[in-house]
Amino acid sequence: CGFVLVRMGNHREASSGCYTAMALLPLSDAGKRLAQQEHRRLRRDADILTQWNGEAIPLAALREQALNDEDWRELVGFAFAHRPLLTSLGCLHRLLQYSALPLPALRGRLEEKASDAELCARLRISGRKALLALQRAQAAQALIALDAGRTQSLRDVMPGGGDHAG
Repeated sequence: CGFVLVRMGNHREASSGCYTAMALLPLSDAGKRLAQQEHRRLRRDADILTQWNGEAIPLAALREQALNDEDWRELVGFAFAHRPLLTSLGCLHRLLQYSALPLPALRGRLEEKASDAELCARLRISGRKALLALQRAQAAQALIALDAGRTQSLRDVMPGGGDHAG
């Protein structure tokens, strides 16, 4: 019917017990490019989302683990702006593969699947806001360690420039 699957949710809906899905129906060349780009991102993240949700995504996963330009933009958006952690699962997992830093708040949540409460107790921090701030700071630390210049360049072109807190 022409729809292209581009996103899967991270939580089951309370009413149905199903995960949300988003599909696009491209009507123009620009729409086709957008649908292809987003479908490719979903394919790159498919294995990670399947591990996270415990549900197979009905598409052929890509096994690309290199951080690409899109990952860098998403990671800077998470570290220095307001991009949600669960929306950033794929690129954060790839970042952790490239970073030798301990990053306990990020690794605890993404690799160990520790709950926010467990991590707050383990890391002796109070509350989810403080945990998220620490996770953002650790992502920033990993990005800067990998390529400080690229990180700063991407921060500079974000809306609001480099004024975003980590």
